[in-house]
Amino acid sequence: MMRYPAALGLGLLAACYSYSTAGPVDSATPAPGARIEVSLTQQGATTLGAELGPSVQTVEGDLLEASPAGFALAVWEVEDTRRVRSDWKGERVTIPRDAVARVRTRRFSPGATGLLGGLLAGGVFAAYEAFKGTGGSVGAGPGSGPGQGQQ
Repeated sequence: MMRYPAALGLGLLAACYSYSTAGPVDSATPAPGARIEVSLTQQGATTLGAELGPSVQTVEGDLLEASPAGFALAVWEVEDTRRVRSDWKGERVTIPRDAVARVRTRRFSPGATGLLGGLLAGGVFAAYEAFKGTGGSVGAGPGSGPGQGQQ
């Protein structure tokens, strides 16, 4: 029987990802549905500025289609040159390959996830053990001290 299901559940919720280069821009073909991060060239950022926002440096989203002409993405986040991130809601944007400096794909990282999950579960367990009580109280109960008018 599981004594600490909340700690286990919290540990399972922790998930870490890392990005790795998908290959040369002109031949990179990540699988449709993959989460990718596209870094734009300076010219690409200028060209796509009206669509993505001023000074956008990276675009993250789910790959809808990769063609020789470019990448169609459902965009979830953009980051500008000041490192300010803006959330999107999955709007479709096509980024031409000649506007792309680098393509990276997101991958699940089992080692980092295990470490983070273990730390979270251990923290919950330690907090539970530190603050659990027996349900009783320490000290005298009613009627054991001086009564009304007695001192």
